[in-house]
Amino acid sequence: MNVPADHVPSAAGPWPPAGAVPVRTDDLYALLAARGYQYGPAFRGLRAAWRRGEEVFADITLDGATGTASSSYLLHPALFDGALHGALLPSEDRRDALLLPFIWRGVRIRNSGARDVRLRLAPSGDDAVSLTLTDTEGREVAAVRSLAFRPVTAEQLDREGQGGTLLRVAWNTVRLPSDDRPAAAHWAFLGTDHLGVTGALKAAGRQPGIYPSLRDLDAGLRDGGTVPDVVVVSCTDEGAEARAATQRALVLVQEWLDDERLGGARLVLVTRGAVAARTGEDVPDLAGAAVWGLVRAAQSEHPGRFHLVDVDDVESFGAALVSGVEAGEPQLAVRDGGLSRPRLVRCPPGTSARRPDTAGTVLVTGGLGALGALVARHLVRRHGVRRLVLLGRRGPATPGAGELAAELTALGADVRVVACDAADRTALERVLASVPDRYPLTAVVHAAGAVDDGTVTELTPRKVERVLRPKINAALNLHELTRCDLILFSSVSGLVGSAGQAAYAAANTFLDALAHRRRALGLPGVSLAWGLWADGMGAELGTADLARMRRNGLALLTAAQGLALLDAAVSRTEPALAPVRLDDEALRQGAGSLPELLRDLAAPVSGTAPAGRPAGAEALRERLAGLPVAERDAAVLEFVRAEVAAVLGHQAPEGVDPGLEFREIGLDSLTNLELNRRLATATGLRLPVTLSFDYPSPAELAGHLARRLA
Repeated sequence: MNVPADHVPSAAGPWPPAGAVPVRTDDLYALLAARGYQYGPAFRGLRAAWRRGEEVFADITLDGATGTASSSYLLHPALFDGALHGALLPSEDRRDALLLPFIWRGVRIRNSGARDVRLRLAPSGDDAVSLTLTDTEGREVAAVRSLAFRPVTAEQLDREGQGGTLLRVAWNTVRLPSDDRPAAAHWAFLGTDHLGVTGALKAAGRQPGIYPSLRDLDAGLRDGGTVPDVVVVSCTDEGAEARAATQRALVLVQEWLDDERLGGARLVLVTRGAVAARTGEDVPDLAGAAVWGLVRAAQSEHPGRFHLVDVDDVESFGAALVSGVEAGEPQLAVRDGGLSRPRLVRCPPGTSARRPDTAGTVLVTGGLGALGALVARHLVRRHGVRRLVLLGRRGPATPGAGELAAELTALGADVRVVACDAADRTALERVLASVPDRYPLTAVVHAAGAVDDGTVTELTPRKVERVLRPKINAALNLHELTRCDLILFSSVSGLVGSAGQAAYAAANTFLDALAHRRRALGLPGVSLAWGLWADGMGAELGTADLARMRRNGLALLTAAQGLALLDAAVSRTEPALAPVRLDDEALRQGAGSLPELLRDLAAPVSGTAPAGRPAGAEALRERLAGLPVAERDAAVLEFVRAEVAAVLGHQAPEGVDPGLEFREIGLDSLTNLELNRRLATATGLRLPVTLSFDYPSPAELAGHLARRLA
């Protein structure tokens, strides 16, 4: 209840109380995270603590950004939650226990708007405490006569899906800065103008040079033509097939990167209807959606070189396209002349609006793989599915297929294991025709897929085909041949543009778009852009891969977390969702190093980078300027070793031998690209992608950088 101020008792006195012994709190939240408690930045308010026998005393403070809203609450929830952390202070008898607030008695709150409080906590029975919160003058802010805790295990929390997060793509309005940014002086258009882009650019005051192909642009440059600042290409071709469109885009991206003369230019790929930038919007250009996935990966590998813009049918899209590109926005949608950009946001709480009908037969493609088998077991154990068809290209000959079928049969399911490539339409039609009318197909889980990782410059059309076929062809067959609930297993790589996975990203953005297309046609279905499962491809990741994934804001999903997210996702109404596990530490570091779509999930960082140069580059240059000349080379070498160690996931730079070549240290093409990006950001220098090949050891590379930074 809300207690009037004149009835609130005072508890003024010395603070901390006499006899209270300080408790170390600098690593409190790291220790709590290890025990299973995950607190975001706003909820890490316990600043200092003391013990006196079984009593606990603590100072709790709201952070700056959160505290500005404290007056809007009787008691800010982050402040109140921080007070409970006093009961979680590590102790020998409960260092592994997980306690959750369970029963509250005798709660009173004063409308104080406080942002700094003092906690007095004392035992009040078994697994219960009493709490008193006062302000810094000793006036009571809140009190709880008794709070009982309930112990749970980490496994119980996993079963509830804790640690996993359901995200969705939101297209947020872009408000461009009002400063006088210089316009790109030279624009060009490449290829066939399917969308009227050249006319739109001219209407926006840009007079693009027209080149039928990159070969023609090359010829113009050889004849002394000016290198364009921006080159625009239309990627929409009515009736285009996704595989062909993706392969054409790959060749264009590779040729673009191969031409050093274009190193300072930007390539803008324009589509129409390749993304759902509005709620309920159809995605008719499925081929263009696949191109978005491929180019997102290219953006991750080569920041600043590529832009993606999806336009509508309004003739005035030129002005918005030009302003967005010149402002440096890498991914945009133009709708009714306005600009929006994609961001992943947390899904609001939802009720169970839809759930697959499991009374009939459920078919699982890739049902004999690690992930498909997990899902099959879950369908039988959790949802009571009694008729399953598990597809795999080798069928019963797949290692472990017999054991899986026997396990599911023992649980009461009627299981058929079928050799079928779902990308083969004729073979799939035969399987679907064999489903008995008595138990019709009620749901399909499309979990089949293949990967063939490599940087965008290493990909070949054959590799693209190998990755796209089991995802795209099979999904299209299922879409066209079924009217039941279609659950497509996509990947977050298509949204964030995972470096080294351009083909895989293309396949998965196609699936996300197909789910939107299917909903627009009135058919049930959802695409789930999964984070990596520890039981799937995540089991094959090395130390450097895991470190890179964490820096990108993602962590591995456990089987329990993934299955809990599956249940939550299929009960919602959105056509496409991203079930992932976020890495809290990466999000706390701020948006700077995160993929474009994850940046709104990062903790706000105070301050701005100095104009004209990243903050990291400014700091490095200032540090070097403050050293004697004789010590600068050594400092640059230590800096390079630290960056190499970070890329490889090492704890310290001492493990990086400065004299060994990078390939001996363990860098591959992908980690070389990441090292290049980190060095460019930290130094403020424009560095070629061949940097670590031109200077193939930390010592040689450091010498080169030291000369350029001098």
